[in-house]
Amino acid sequence: MIKNYKNKSFGLFLVLGFILITSTITWAKPDNTKTVTSQEIIASAENYLINSLDWNPESVDISINYPGKDLKIPEGKLFLDFGKTNNPRGIGRIPLTVLVKVDDKFIKRLRVNANVAVYQDVVKTINSLQRGNIIGTSDVVIERTRTERLLRDIPTSLDKVIGKAATRNIQNGKIVKFRDLKKVPTVKRGARVIILARRGTMKITAPGTVREDGFKNSIVQVVNLETKKTIYAEVINGNTVEVRF
Repeated sequence: MIKNYKNKSFGLFLVLGFILITSTITWAKPDNTKTVTSQEIIASAENYLINSLDWNPESVDISINYPGKDLKIPEGKLFLDFGKTNNPRGIGRIPLTVLVKVDDKFIKRLRVNANVAVYQDVVKTINSLQRGNIIGTSDVVIERTRTERLLRDIPTSLDKVIGKAATRNIQNGKIVKFRDLKKVPTVKRGARVIILARRGTMKITAPGTVREDGFKNSIVQVVNLETKKTIYAEVINGNTVEVRF
């Protein structure tokens, strides 16, 4: 009897064990989630900035700092919503808020920090300039520079600089700004010029003296040295002014 009882108990134990294992297998929930890696989040943030900012993609350097870990989300259509940028000319540190959505349902809010640098063409001095110096081709060069702050009030081509006068002393290797420059008058006050008067094929000239600084195509007062009268004439070049009839 004892032996039969033991056999029955052992058999019952086996049946219960089988039921427990079967129950566990039957009722285990399937894993209906997927993983969004930190690299995917970083790549999405970088792509968002490239498409949102006005900078030329070839002239911008973007680095993304995402301190978070890989993200477990439900299965479905993933959308990382970065919203709209408030500053399309953003540069330097740019904090981003990302709304993680699956099938248009909000899942999680993430914080991402971006750092944006741009490469700009600037004009730099290769010689030290003194105030009043006329800037020549041997004084400046174009240089491409990386910056994390927006450079304003700067010329980006040599033709904006060559022939201008320095308004202050500028050391070698410095970026030239528009406020460092001033136009050089084509004619200066007191300069002797030829006054040209034309009408049809008739042309008359007379010597004159300029009474004020003037630039090309500007109108200045000129004293006709023959008649001693003051007239208004257009500056043609450093030696000639023309009277219009």
